Order: sequence, then structure tokens, then C-alpha cells
Amino acid sequence: MSFQETVVTLEELQQLDLAALFSEIKENTYTNIESAFTSKKDSPAAQLLAAACSMHFNPKDSRAPFSPKFVFEDRRGLIASDFSKESLTAIKDFCDQVENHELRARLADIAWITKSGSVEHAYMAIEAYLESAKELTQSSDSWVIPYERIERALRLSCFFRRENQRPDLFQSVSDYLLEEYEYHKGEVRSYYSLKLLSLCLECGINESNWIFDEATQLAAAALEVADFNLSISAYEVALDAANSLREKQKKIDTWEAISNCHEKAAEKGPTGMFAAGRLLKAVDALAKVPGTKDRRLALYEEMREQQIESLHDLNLMVSEPQDIRELVHNAVARVQSKDWFDALFRLGTIASPVQMQPLKEQALEQMRSSFAWMFGTTHMDHEGMTTAVIPASLGIEEDEKGLQCWSIMMRNIGIHHQLSVEGQIFPAMNEVSAKYNINELALEHICHNHPFIPDGHEEFFVKGLLAGFNRDFMTACHLLVPQIENSLRYLARQRGEEPSTLHGDGSQERSGIKALLGHQAIIDTLGSDITSNLQVILLDKMYGDLRNQLSHGYVPASNYWGTAPKYLWWLVLHILMLPLARHWKENYKVEESVE
Repeated sequence: MSFQETVVTLEELQQLDLAALFSEIKENTYTNIESAFTSKKDSPAAQLLAAACSMHFNPKDSRAPFSPKFVFEDRRGLIASDFSKESLTAIKDFCDQVENHELRARLADIAWITKSGSVEHAYMAIEAYLESAKELTQSSDSWVIPYERIERALRLSCFFRRENQRPDLFQSVSDYLLEEYEYHKGEVRSYYSLKLLSLCLECGINESNWIFDEATQLAAAALEVADFNLSISAYEVALDAANSLREKQKKIDTWEAISNCHEKAAEKGPTGMFAAGRLLKAVDALAKVPGTKDRRLALYEEMREQQIESLHDLNLMVSEPQDIRELVHNAVARVQSKDWFDALFRLGTIASPVQMQPLKEQALEQMRSSFAWMFGTTHMDHEGMTTAVIPASLGIEEDEKGLQCWSIMMRNIGIHHQLSVEGQIFPAMNEVSAKYNINELALEHICHNHPFIPDGHEEFFVKGLLAGFNRDFMTACHLLVPQIENSLRYLARQRGEEPSTLHGDGSQERSGIKALLGHQAIIDTLGSDITSNLQVILLDKMYGDLRNQLSHGYVPASNYWGTAPKYLWWLVLHILMLPLARHWKENYKVEESVE
């Protein structure tokens, strides 16, 4: 019997000895509560509550705060709508009998979002989330856990702010949020305070002038301890507040402060690609400040000095060819990690992009030992349209344009990519997903102030990477492919190149992805192997052609379950992780290679 067909009654829920179960739990979080209920395998009621607690918590999404615990190609974890109507009714009636605030909040919220309950369940959830946050603030080692409860309570209470509803709930949550902010704002590197302040701005708690002043103070304090990312994030909140105030001078001052943070980060941080990226962000921020032309030019010159160093940032990981079973075993072993960042870095460097020169040598050797290549070849897409024609040839020497060799290379690179996806990337991703909740907050830390990502484009990468972790490669490709092209222009600018064309009529046109991937500045920065893999996946008519397929929309959705989209997603993660290698090596013990 499937879980959707399982029926649990109110009486069965009432028979559970919740007090005994909760007495064994060290910390009242959903993960621990789920484990306690899961251990009662002979109780359908306990299994129902375990399933309710198993869903990942996404408080940022006001209307869909719960998502599956895992998503694989052919299956996913449970969500609230999977529960039977009878079980949802039992949960709805059981809510007010639960004394544990964490469980009470989860059950009441499920009753509310599934519409099995009423608005009273929303009110109940808000109050329970707030009480749970208060308890977890005292007991949890992580600020993220109580913050998520505060955020959900606040976003939910925003729906009921009208006088004829429950404005007191919004006020109660707001008061507690401000208390927490005042208590923690003096702490060094207080990301918690900044997240609370950001919620204040988003949900209209307190005046924008106050938020601007507080964010500016947080930014200055973070800058004093050289926490440049926190300082910039705080200034960005201040900038949002200044925009809401429509005060031009405050916006100018904030942009200048952001530029200064990036410049100091370039001075203090690693040289090369990372420093160049910081300096370009400093220039872009300073462009919003009038009268700074000379300073921007000086920063550009300094940025160019960093370019020679950037060549040493990449090509750090090499994998030896292995049997598929060994690959799977080693891939799982290699992502055994200390925390989510360690796991993400290991996943991003689990393989290496296919090297083109050995691939060419392999193709030439195949041509020498076979006659099949002597015959012409026609490549067709899923609708039978001809995408490429390889003419017949009488000898290797007659393959002047290398078309026969390239055709074999594209077949072989597809095999290499499939081997990497099935033998390394997916086994490693499954292991990471099972162990960690890779959410937007984690990916924001990776993408924020990254040398590959221009300011304002971080969310595309965050959501694109998150879609890949949810096995939604159609969404991932639609978000990431256009951003890859834009980021290539951004890299060209970092190397002092202008990736655009000025036409005779005075109009300008940005360089396209084909020109960018062939640009020497891009090849020097990313390395020939990464650029070549991007080229064949995005543009080559015999293999990937993802960019054209996506832009023109002529392939079915099933195409995005192929090897090329999956490999492209990982390749983006690989590019984003490589500049962080120095940080990883300095803060995490480098394990010996898996035998």
C-alpha cells in the first residue's frame, strides 16, 4: 500500500505517547523529531508524523514552505498533498492537542497550506513558530534554525495584518524579531542580525531610515574585522533602504562604500582571478558615483595586473580513467565531508572537464584502425532534420578540415560525459543531497561576490544550481545557459577586453557566445578544456547544441534529461568552485586519494 492510501485517524494519533518520545530528543528540531517517530515502525500514526516532519523547510516561500526531502530522477520524497484526505483531517483535529511547539507549528501549517484546516490553523502555526523560535534561540548552536521559524511566522502573519483579522500576531513576531536584532547586532560577523534586518525591510517593520542607519553600522563593523562579504551584504540592505527612501545621496554614498569593500577585499584576498573579479565589481559599483572616472581607470589598471595570476587558479583537479563500479564507489567516498561547503566543493571537483587533445589523439587512433570513417555521415536531430553533414574521405590526410576526426571526437566526448554523469556526478550528488539540505541560503554563500558572476546576477545561478539539485535540469538550463554567455563577457571585461562591436551607425552590439568562447582572453582565464567543453555542449551541432535548442525552443522537455544538460549543470558548479580551492585547502584537511 502506498503512503497516499494510508489512512490514520485522530484516535490513532491521540494514542501516541508524545511525552515519552520527546523526552528522548536532545533538541526540538524537525530532523530530530522525524528520527524519533521513524523509530516507531509498527505505528502508522508515528510514521505519518515522521513524514510530516521529513519535508524540507523553505520559509522564504510564503505559500509553499515545504518541499520533498529528496528528488531523484524517478522518485521524490513526500509532500503534504501526498497525505490522504482522512489523514489530513486527523492532523487538523490533532494540532491543538500537541504541546510541543515545533511539532504543533508544522502540523498546523500543513493543515493551513493543504486547506484541510481553517484560518485558525494559520494563526495557531504563527504562534507556535514564534514559541519554537524562542526555545531554539536558547538551545540551538545554529542561528539559522530559530531564524527560519521567525521568518515563517513573520511571512505568514503578513497575510493577516488587517484590523478585522489578527494584526496582533504580526506585531508579536515583529517585536520578538527586533528584540533578537538588538541583542545580537553587536556580535562580530553577525549574519543573523543582517538577515533579521533584511526581513525588517522586506516586511515593513520599522522605518526605512532606521534600517538604513542600522545596516550601515553593521557594514562598518564587519569591515573593521575584514569580513568583506558581510559588509557588502549589509551595504546592499542599506542600498535597498535608500532606494525605498528615494534619497540620491544615500544611494551614492552606499555605492561608494560597496566599491571600497571590494577594493579592500582584493587587497587582502588571494591574487589572480579572485582579485580581478573583486576589482571589476569595485569599478562597477563606483560607476554609480559621479566624478570617479580617474579612480575607475586606476582600478582597471590594477585589475589588469592581476590577470597573469588568474591563469594559475584553474586546472586543479585530475581524475584517472576508472571502471564504472570503481567510479561510483570512489565518487561516494570522495564527497564524505565535514559540512555542506566541503561537500559542495568535493562535488564540484569530483571530475575534470574532458581534455580535448587526448580526445583528438584517441579519435585519430580509431581512424587508423577502422574503415567506418571513410563513409559520409549525416547527423540529424530528434525531428529528423539534418544538423551536420560529414563528407566521405579516402584517407586521414584528405580530412583537411578535420570533420571526420571531429565527428568521432563528439561521439567520444558524449561517452566521456555520460560516464562522468552516471559514474561520478550523480552518485556524488545523491550522497550530498541525502546528507545535507542544499538550499538557497547555502548557494548564496557560494555565488555572492564570485569572480564569475556579475553583481545582480547571483539569483540566476542560485536558482539554476538549486534546480539541478532538485533534478529539474530543464529549469536549470533555462536559467544558467543565458547567464554563462553573460558571465563570459564579464570575464572578458576583467581582462581589459570590451566584448562588443561598434557599428557604423553608432549602435553597439554585444559579442555572442561563439565569439566569446573563441576569445583568447576567455581561454586564458578558464583554460582550454573548460571552454572547449562549454563550446561542444552549447554550440556543436553533432553533440550538445543546447544554446540553440533552448533559445529556439524546438526540443521537447525530455531532452533536458539527457547527458549534456546534466553535465553542463555540473560544469557550472565546477567553474564556481575552482576559485574557492585555496579557501578549501586552508580550512579543510585534504584527504588522501581514494584507492
